[in-house]
Amino acid sequence: MNAPASRIARIGLDVLERSELRRLIERPWFLRFGFAPEELAHADTLGPQRRLEFLAGRFAAKEALLKALGIGFLQGVTPREICVEHTAHGAPVVHLRGRAAQLTPTSLSVSITHKENVVAAVALSLPPADGTGAGNGPPRSTESKEPDAVPPPNTTTTTAAVQHSTPGEQAPETTAFLRVRIGQEEAHYGGDLVDGARILRLFGDLVTEITIRTDGDEGLLSQYSDLRFTAPVKPGDYIEARGRLVRRTRLRRVVELEAHKVLNARPGAGESAATVLQEPQLVCAATATTVVPHRRKDTATANTPTAEEI
Repeated sequence: MNAPASRIARIGLDVLERSELRRLIERPWFLRFGFAPEELAHADTLGPQRRLEFLAGRFAAKEALLKALGIGFLQGVTPREICVEHTAHGAPVVHLRGRAAQLTPTSLSVSITHKENVVAAVALSLPPADGTGAGNGPPRSTESKEPDAVPPPNTTTTTAAVQHSTPGEQAPETTAFLRVRIGQEEAHYGGDLVDGARILRLFGDLVTEITIRTDGDEGLLSQYSDLRFTAPVKPGDYIEARGRLVRRTRLRRVVELEAHKVLNARPGAGESAATVLQEPQLVCAATATTVVPHRRKDTATANTPTAEEI
């Protein structure tokens, strides 16, 4: 016999890299949107690295709690309506406010852990023993370690690694393409070499186009990984750059990027000599992660968040 929906225990999980929030937390609107005043007050007492770690842990906890409550991100509840404080011993305590407090009362527990640049949070929503749907006292919470403490070795590392490997929501095929000719004014080194930043600017434009197409927002490029420069670029070269969305989560978009040289100048054969390459030559490849502050219901909406979203 199936249990009533109100008596179903739910588990929520979220994993993110701290660097994904590094630039977002520099934006005042995002801080007001994502965190309760008590959380921000505590964050202001910490140094830069601990502040980033603390806020990333709290944001991961909010996403995990929303999943445990059975609702999606930004589906009627903003993150600041979930406040994750901590006791004198470091255990997190959850307080639901505003629209979050109007949800079916239940007992909530959340655990937060940190491993190098990775933050993971697990939330558990338990119905009361009498099955009435009314909570028995304040939400109870536990944490695997005190926020400011160094995690003990071989405790939660294995669990965090397994959780981090969980695939995100698969994205539909979304691509972007650019072809540019490199001008003489862009040579900065001996031998008429062009710096790698020129290619990264192309990559940035591709990522921006993709997030505009998928989210109606330019997004915020937070990091490159697996970056490889494989061939020199010189004035007169034609570069084709492509981007492909390969993964998306609630806040993050992961894009694979490649840049190929398809035509190149041949100054040794003549002042204006050039040739078409028989095979495109890979000059750079990377994976980019970009962050979209919130989902857009209307792609024509202006980039400034509404008062409801802030």
